[in-house]
This record gives sequence, C-alpha cells and structure tokens, in this order.
Amino acid sequence: MSEAAGRRHVLDHWVRRRDGGRLLAGGSPGRLVRLSPAGSDALDRLLAGTAGPEAAPLRDRLRGHGMLHPLALPGPPSPPPLTFVVPSKDGGPGLANLVAQLRAWGEVIVVEDRSRDGSPQLAAAAGATVLVNSGRPGPAGARNTGLAAVSTEYVAMIDADCSCPTEWAAPLAALLAEEPELALAAPRVRSTPAAGPIARYERHGSPLDMGPHPALSGPGRAVPYVPSTALVARRSALLELGGFDEQLRFGEDVDLVWRALENGWSVRYAPEVEVDHQPRQSLAAWARQRFDYGGSAVALRQRHAEAVAPLRLAPLPAATWLAAAKGGVGAGLVIAAAAACITGARREDRSARLAITEVAFRSQLAATRQLARAVSREWLPLTTAAALTSPRARRLAASLLLVDLAASVSGPSAGDRLPPTFPLLHLLGNAAYGTGLWRASLRERSPAALLPALHHRRAPIDLARMRGG
Repeated sequence: MSEAAGRRHVLDHWVRRRDGGRLLAGGSPGRLVRLSPAGSDALDRLLAGTAGPEAAPLRDRLRGHGMLHPLALPGPPSPPPLTFVVPSKDGGPGLANLVAQLRAWGEVIVVEDRSRDGSPQLAAAAGATVLVNSGRPGPAGARNTGLAAVSTEYVAMIDADCSCPTEWAAPLAALLAEEPELALAAPRVRSTPAAGPIARYERHGSPLDMGPHPALSGPGRAVPYVPSTALVARRSALLELGGFDEQLRFGEDVDLVWRALENGWSVRYAPEVEVDHQPRQSLAAWARQRFDYGGSAVALRQRHAEAVAPLRLAPLPAATWLAAAKGGVGAGLVIAAAAACITGARREDRSARLAITEVAFRSQLAATRQLARAVSREWLPLTTAAALTSPRARRLAASLLLVDLAASVSGPSAGDRLPPTFPLLHLLGNAAYGTGLWRASLRERSPAALLPALHHRRAPIDLARMRGG
C-alpha cells in the first residue's frame, strides 16, 4: 500500500479504546486488539492526520481488520484521472444538469438505454459522449457498455437521477490509489430533500443510504454491500470480474460487491462524501422498487449461497431469542448479559475481560437487530400468521417490529425530522419487499432465500502487541 501522508483516519463506529487507549475492542465483526505504547501513540497520530511512514504497518493492519477507516476528504492537488459513466433511460432534463456538474471533473460517457424523451441529445449538448447500450437492456448492460469505452484506470458510475453539486469522485479515487486491494469505494447516497411523505421518508429510510458511518463492506458486516447508484471503481478490477452481471435487472450491485470480495478484493464505504438521489415520485413506483429489490434476493441466493440469508443464526443469540420467546424481552436481555459476561470471564486480563464482555453483548444486540429485520420483512407473512394466533407471539412480534423501526432510521440531517408517516411507510416498504421475495421464491420453487444460515463465529482476539512501526 502506498503512503497516504497526512490522511486522517477514524475508528470504526463500533470500536472503543480502553486501558489508556492501548486496547481496541469492537468492529464488525467484533475483535479485540492490544497495542503497545508505541502503537497507541501511532494510532493517535493516524486519527489526527499527522502520522508518518512508520505508522503504515499499524495503519494497514487496522484497516484490514475494519477497525480503522481513512477519510475521503478533498484529494491532492492532482487527483487521479477519472471517467464518469452514466446509464440512462429517459433521464429527463436533469441528465443535462448532471453532465454539466460532472464535466468539471472529467470526461462523461452517457449510455443511452432506449430513451424516448430526448435526454440523450440534451446530454450531448452539455458535453457528454453518448453511446447506445450494446449489452442487455438495463443498467448492468449500460454500465458495461460505458466501461468498455473507458481508458482511465478509475471510473465513476453514477445514475442519471443523481445530482452532485460538490466534488465526490476524486476523494474516492484517491482511496483506490492508496489501497491496491481496493476495487470499489462508494459515497453516501442521500435522498434529495423535497416535499411529500415519500420524499421525507426516503430522507431517513432510503435503502440506498447505508448510514453515516464509514466501513468495509461485505456480508456479515455493518454495511453488507454498497449500491451502484454512485461508486468509484478500479477499471482493471471490474474487467477482471467481468463487469456487472447483465442477467440481473436488480441486485447487480450487490452481486458485483460480493464477487469482488470472493476474488480477494475489498470494498469501502465512505459516507463523508455524499451524492443526492431523486426518490420515486409516486407510492406505486416506490412500492414497486421495494418489490423488485425483494425479488432479486432469490437470484442472489443462487449466486452467493448463504451471503443473502435473512438471518445468521449463532448459538448465543439463538438462546437469547428463545428466552425472550418463553419469558419475554426482559428474560432475553438477562440471558444476553449473562452470556456476554461468561464470554468475557474467559480472559485473565481484567481490561480484556471487560472489553470482551462488551464486544459479546454488542454482538448480541446486532444479531437481535438482524432478527428484527427478518421478522419484519422477509418473514413478515409468517410473523403475521403467528401474531394472529398467539398473544405471546403478538407481543414478541410487536417488540421486534419496534426494534426494526428504530434501527431503520439513517443518520439525522440538519433541520430534518421524521415524518409522522414514517412507521406506516416503513411497514409498507417491508411488506412490498417481502412480497417480491416470496413471489420469486414460489416462482423458482425454492425457499433458499428465506432460510437462515447457521453461523458460529467467536470474536477474534489479537493480544499481540502491535507497535505501529
């Protein structure tokens, strides 16, 4: 990895420093790492943006663990050359505005995919090179057509219904230039502020918004994938992977991310960079989008096995949920706390014992959030049937629905408040997603995408003294 002199870093949202800053606990998945005094000082300099080459080994190791993330701040005076690829079908007048924004930072290729509204001509007038999709109709084929015409090593994919008044791609390309194993880097996709219940809901609950915290992306992590709505890619990596899977009309971005990981690449999410995205304008179009997303899970299950499972079932969380089902939510919390303490008690070092206890308890909570989402979305028909026949199931389902609702809210925006219709639209979105998933499962005669995956992973513990140089 090349040196990133002066780049600031942040600890992962789930990492805590203990024992005078020499013990790191947390991450996704949970991990425990002990630093030497020199390593702790080097970490301080990385967080402040003042570290030199001597901190590179520590930096690289913590980045690889997903415990430390580089900030994609405005890049160097000479950012890497970029080409923008915009797949478009009936992009409207906003397409020309997007081209005008992007032209300030690099060449723009618009790939026209059976448009009828004259927007390709407007894009050409705004300075874009306009190509006709030579692949399968749809965004995957259009992106692959654009990729074939790109000559720069870094390519930025962005959808036609986005806007970016500030530079977003160059800082991400700089991250790719620093990390040779990094194939993709994605910004945060925020729904454009607008009036109306759907636009206000999307500002907080858009499925394209992966939240306010930087992360390595992948199955089992806090950010399992990044959307292709806006991302910067290493051209050589995309060519090695064969581009986007044109057989997928939806979920092609999830598939690309997971194929990249399966082939030894890494993917980074950098929410300090933002792009605006226009939400669906009608309730029917909005629900249809969720329905299509749900249907894509079946094809993803066929390609990526258990990575798409709605729930990863591990022994300790399962025991917690069983206790909650039998004795209520309070009993479940008692079991979770006891299990976390027992896990931590295995360590002789007191600071490590406390840290392991915290990591174990937070892992339990993360698993419960995952269960809440599965109950509220993928398994919603089963949840409804159980709630109609059992008062205990009804109480438990209501608790999990509330957990899912709370966990679904993305990071707050200045001046924004949750609309009063947020709970109703969230439930409708989950119902539409679940309907699409069940319909596709029945059509394929396969329940695989509905089934949980058995998973047992203990928190990695690395108490070797990491020195940082």
